[in-house]
Amino acid sequence: MMKPMLPTDDDTNIFFDKVVFLLQDNFGYSEVMASNLVHEYYEFFRDAESCDSINVPVQDDDFFFHESARGMALRIYYYLVLKADPDPHAFMKWRASLWRSKN
Repeated sequence: MMKPMLPTDDDTNIFFDKVVFLLQDNFGYSEVMASNLVHEYYEFFRDAESCDSINVPVQDDDFFFHESARGMALRIYYYLVLKADPDPHAFMKWRASLWRSKN
């Protein structure tokens, strides 16, 4: 399990454990670094002031599960590692180009 756990329920922590694994598997991060990225993302995108600062809505557990663990790993990579354009449409465009390049 991710340590420390996120300040949320067990199901969401289990979900983000999968995200940690995917960050390790897909992007080569250590477990510690992947866990740190998950925590940083969770804290930022659950905070109204932080989200307002980049013009995106606050994200909740429903949003995370809707995106899937793979989708959240991509979001974390895009927003925290690439530090790319925070506009949600820019993320969707980047994600679509990524999928096209793999097919």
